[in-house]
Amino acid sequence: MLLGLLAAACLALGAFATGMSVLSKEGEPVRGANAPEVAAAPELANSALVEARARAAGLAARSAAEEAARKEAAEQAAAEQAEAEQAAAERAAAEQAAAEQAEAEQAAAERAAAEQAAAERRERRAAAPAASAAPAVPADTTMYLTVPKLGLSDIPVVEGTTEASLSQGTGHLSVSGYPWVEGSNTYIAGHRIGYPGTLSDRVFYYLPNLAAGDEILLTDANGQTYTYAVSEILEVPITDLSVTTAVPGRDMVSLQTCIENYGDYWTEGPNWYVRYVVQADRVS
Repeated sequence: MLLGLLAAACLALGAFATGMSVLSKEGEPVRGANAPEVAAAPELANSALVEARARAAGLAARSAAEEAARKEAAEQAAAEQAEAEQAAAERAAAEQAAAEQAEAEQAAAERAAAEQAAAERRERRAAAPAASAAPAVPADTTMYLTVPKLGLSDIPVVEGTTEASLSQGTGHLSVSGYPWVEGSNTYIAGHRIGYPGTLSDRVFYYLPNLAAGDEILLTDANGQTYTYAVSEILEVPITDLSVTTAVPGRDMVSLQTCIENYGDYWTEGPNWYVRYVVQADRVS
């Protein structure tokens, strides 16, 4: 009987151990297993891709449109600028042509008036009595120059054209004539700038302001005054001496100064390439 109880106890213990082993295996957590990835739904992925591509295409189209608009605006501005510049150039050319035409017409009118005045003076001299008394020859060749339009009054005209002579006012070219000698071209030179503190200081600076018909007066040492009217204005190279010679049938005075270049009347040196000569015919 005791043996039977022991056997039953052993059987019971074995059954209990077996049960606990099973329970232990069933309750043990799964180790080393990763949660499975859940794939996105294909239709959602395709929709996002399509939307991204559409957004990129829209941005590219807008950028291209903005660039095209900027390019068109720049081309339009450049075209308008070129058109404005061309119009300005055409206006400037037209104004220059009109000014040159007016200047040429004025010069032609002045020459015609001077020629007419010279012809009338020659006619008057030809018709004057032959017995008219010639002016007395002064013992001193010093003269005095007056040009009302330039504000010059009794400026000394001393003999010679050296710097020593010119510094005293103006100088008479010794090889030219004198107003008391019929048929002379009395040639007088003066500085544009001259020497400060002397009568030469800018004595002929405004000589380019003279025009046809303006009055020039010379007074000799005897007090005899000779009156001239401007008839010609010349610009010649410094080597041209033809302007110093007498002209048959004319009693003249020539006033000469220097200018920087042809047509450049107001640049104050330093080269003085051109002679500016105002010639006037005697009227009394």
